[in-house]
Amino acid sequence: MLNVNRALSYIKDNLGFPFMQLELSDEKIIEYMQTYTVREFSYYVPEVKKLGVNLNLAANKVAGRANEFYIEDPQGREILNIVEIYFDESNLIMFGHPPLGPLTHFGLRDWALQTETALQTKSFSSWDYSFEFSQPNIVRISPTPTNVGFITAEYERMQSADLSGVPNEYEWVFLELALADIMIVLGRIRSKYGSGNMRT
Repeated sequence: MLNVNRALSYIKDNLGFPFMQLELSDEKIIEYMQTYTVREFSYYVPEVKKLGVNLNLAANKVAGRANEFYIEDPQGREILNIVEIYFDESNLIMFGHPPLGPLTHFGLRDWALQTETALQTKSFSSWDYSFEFSQPNIVRISPTPTNVGFITAEYERMQSADLSGVPNEYEWVFLELALADIMIVLGRIRSKYGSGNMRT
C-alpha cells in the first residue's frame, strides 16, 4: 500500500538526493504532492464509494428545490462525480417484475418476459428517474421523487491525502506523476538562478 513516506523517498531518490541538493524541504514536497498531485491523479483514478441518503431528511434537501439533494461525503472529501443513483425496486414489482429469480429452467421464459415488460412499463412512467450532478455536492433527480425514502448514491471522490486509497495497480502511475510535478517546480526555481545555467 502506498504512503506519503514511500512517495517522498521515491521522489528524492530519483532527483539524486543527497548527492544533489534540493531546493524544497521534505515538508514542502509532501505539501505540494498532497495539494496538487493528489487532485490531478483523482480526476483520472478517483476513489469510488457508496452512500445511503435519506431524501426526507431536511438537512439533505436543497432549500427551495423539491428535487435537489445534498450528497455529503462522511470524511468531508470533495465529490468529483455521481456515478449512479440506486432506487428501491418497489415500483418495478408494482409493474409486474418478479420478486425472485426463475426457479426452474422452464420458468425462465416467463420470468424474462415479465422482467422485460416491467422495465418497459417503468420507462414510460413517472417513476423512471434520471439524475444530474451539480458541483460541489448536489444531485438533481427528475422527475421529483415521490414516495421515495432512501436512495444509494455511488460517487467518485478525491483520493486520500495519506495516499492509502491509491489502487496497487496505479501506484507507479502516481509516483511518476508526483515526481514529474516536483521536477517541474524545481525547474522553475532553478531557472531563476545563473541565467538559466542550472538545469534539473
